[in-house]
Amino acid sequence: MTYVISVVYPTGSKFDKEYYLTKHMPLVQKLWGPAGLKSWRVVQYTNPGAPYAIQAWLEWESAEHAGAGTKSTDGATIFADVPNFSEVAAQVLTGEQVGFASW
Repeated sequence: MTYVISVVYPTGSKFDKEYYLTKHMPLVQKLWGPAGLKSWRVVQYTNPGAPYAIQAWLEWESAEHAGAGTKSTDGATIFADVPNFSEVAAQVLTGEQVGFASW
């Protein structure tokens, strides 16, 4: 079952979207891809009053893969990169994907 880690960054805080998309997320893909990361997506919210400005959606092969990846030395490298694009800690949500459709 696909396991999801969703990372959201609050509206109103400093966030370098260009760095995030061109440096950080490719680093995430490079280091966590071999650990079981299947895909990632990033959304920028534009509706007024939204509590979050940016959300990343990371899809993993399983909870075990996500746990191993985030606790690895590669995970430490990824987390150490956060100050390069954000001044605040993100909120992290995790769980099993329970539905999906694509056409």
